[in-house]
Amino acid sequence: MADEPFWEIPVEPPKSHKSTKPVPSSEVDGSPPWYPSGLTAEALDPSTLELGIRTPWGRIWGWDYSEALNASWWRKPSGTHWGVWPSKVDSIRFVAHTQNKIIVALDEEFIAHIYPFQTGFDVSTLARYEPWQKILKSKGVLLPEGGMRNANGDQICMFPYHEIHAPDDVIQNLRNQHKLRDLGGALGRLHSALNEETTPNTEWRWNARLKAIEGTLKTTTLWRAPHTKHVQGLPAFNISLDGILWGEDVDLVPQPRPLVDYLLCEGERMPAVATLANLEQAIALRGGFSASTPRALLYEAWGAKAPPTWGGTFLRTLKGGVWIWRYEAILLELARARAFQQPEAESMCMGWLNDVSRIQAKLGVLRMTNLGAKFSFFFFISFIAFSFASGPFTASSVGIGRIVLTSVFLFLAVGLHTYTDRNIPEPY
Repeated sequence: MADEPFWEIPVEPPKSHKSTKPVPSSEVDGSPPWYPSGLTAEALDPSTLELGIRTPWGRIWGWDYSEALNASWWRKPSGTHWGVWPSKVDSIRFVAHTQNKIIVALDEEFIAHIYPFQTGFDVSTLARYEPWQKILKSKGVLLPEGGMRNANGDQICMFPYHEIHAPDDVIQNLRNQHKLRDLGGALGRLHSALNEETTPNTEWRWNARLKAIEGTLKTTTLWRAPHTKHVQGLPAFNISLDGILWGEDVDLVPQPRPLVDYLLCEGERMPAVATLANLEQAIALRGGFSASTPRALLYEAWGAKAPPTWGGTFLRTLKGGVWIWRYEAILLELARARAFQQPEAESMCMGWLNDVSRIQAKLGVLRMTNLGAKFSFFFFISFIAFSFASGPFTASSVGIGRIVLTSVFLFLAVGLHTYTDRNIPEPY
């Protein structure tokens, strides 16, 4: 394919929106899409990134990647590398800037991801930690074969040579029912493979993340949620739209921890549905869903491959479900929009957040009716036990009263449960 200097899918405004199509920030100020020009007034200077960039959200640590854009540097790198490293590089071809990396091709043998900013070791750990590497090896995942890192995180990860899709091609695939199903199935296989590495529910830490994000962004929303025991943490496998390889099967390329996530909150083991909701919102904001390719396809295909207790009706439960993760995904999209100067995306995220109070009010009522159904059923069982303990039924007013009261609790429990079940918001 032809070189793509910038890989950035702009947010697609609603049809009713009257504003003009937004111009990517990279075309406005000349900075690449991975440089957070919305958080700093400093012009990009690779030689100073190692000193760190101060932002209102914290300091960002980077490194001088400029020499790595020359073939001669690869013969004698200036950092600590691991795994496979090319002994000789005759040519280096620049492919694209994305929102978290620079992509180059080395002699058409490797695709190297250069991370100007370090946000941890999420990518290299998947390949260097043997148990995870074995689990993912045959699960439609393209793992790095080598790389370079420093104390702050991954600097470079090298992958086997593969095609880099252009943004228009990605959107075209996302609007194809079969491709969308393939993507959902690939995510389901990935998460199912990592099931044996899950950690127990840590809802208090997940809710603390939300609090930290809300506090920094100064949103007017406040949302916390309980989670069932089936919502478990997984090893970090970050996914972005430019990390999806479309072919006969869909392969996934792991991505570094997003910069805004790194700045706003502590890193946590997130559940599978959180990753899915994050990807869903990224697709939705960029026009990837339509009447012919609804988002339900993505979730259904994922649920068919994921463990049974992770999908289906568990996505619509009052305890967590997909809505709380969809909310977190929108908060992170809002942070990205502000960090990378994307006003159209910021406007759409704020529009979504304006509906949060309505969603919360409905869920609050349903939690009350669900609690009422449980209490009514408890009293029904209690009166049944009391009736048996009090002896056989008699035609006295006391006996008839017991029957009437027991029936009332039974019908109340069934009625409240039915009302709750029919009114829980669908996950899609």
